[in-house]
Amino acid sequence: MKELVRRLLSENGSKLTIGLFDVWHFMYLFIILGGCAFLAYKFQNKSKEAKTKLLRVLAYLVIGFYIADFFLMPLSDSYNRISVDKLPFHICTLMGVMAQFAQFNKKFEKIKHVIVTLAIAGSIMWMCYPGSALGGQPPFSYIIFQTFMYHGILFTWGVLNLALGEVRLDFGKIWHNLCGIMAIMVWAAIGNTLYDDQNWFFLANSIFDFIPDTAMPPVVIACVFGVCIVIYSVYYAAIAIAKRISDHSHTANRIRHIA
Repeated sequence: MKELVRRLLSENGSKLTIGLFDVWHFMYLFIILGGCAFLAYKFQNKSKEAKTKLLRVLAYLVIGFYIADFFLMPLSDSYNRISVDKLPFHICTLMGVMAQFAQFNKKFEKIKHVIVTLAIAGSIMWMCYPGSALGGQPPFSYIIFQTFMYHGILFTWGVLNLALGEVRLDFGKIWHNLCGIMAIMVWAAIGNTLYDDQNWFFLANSIFDFIPDTAMPPVVIACVFGVCIVIYSVYYAAIAIAKRISDHSHTANRIRHIA
């Protein structure tokens, strides 16, 4: 049984590699974005119960992928051990855990918009620049498949909360997201202090040669909050477009009724 699992998780038999914005990267992005758009369209006119059930299933999948990773990592060629880096001190791993509280605990409803927004921001930033996909791994290796699917499901959970009307954003409260980013930064700093050689939330070391290490904290804050602003802008634009389409549809129906 152990050998079968190791063979399934092996990446030694493939000569293919995935790189930044190559065909394999775009393939994963197409699957994730296409799946998200399909579910949004399919459930747009469903009952509230059906929408809630879908979001709960996605939340279960997020935490399921996260927990299963700790059991599968030691069996895969990508790790051969449990990686401490996967503890919930990065924005994406932390939001994967927080999504469960936001989805299933009503006490978190007041900050659900923050968790949803940061879940989308963190996952989309990783999907656009997937650091673990830049080491020459095969596109279907365990580390590539798991990380893309985890971030993709987390992204879909966040987007569908907005698209299906379960969470509404208010530009006047966008500063809540800045507070959330600062809270993640403090949490990540605690992790970086307690564990050796960690770079959670990219606070300890720069991931780009042209940015000094000391500049990373404000750069991270600016980048994540900037993505949050984009998310809010797209959300408001989508609402405006949907309203215009709805108004045109009502006008056309009224004209046909008069005629």
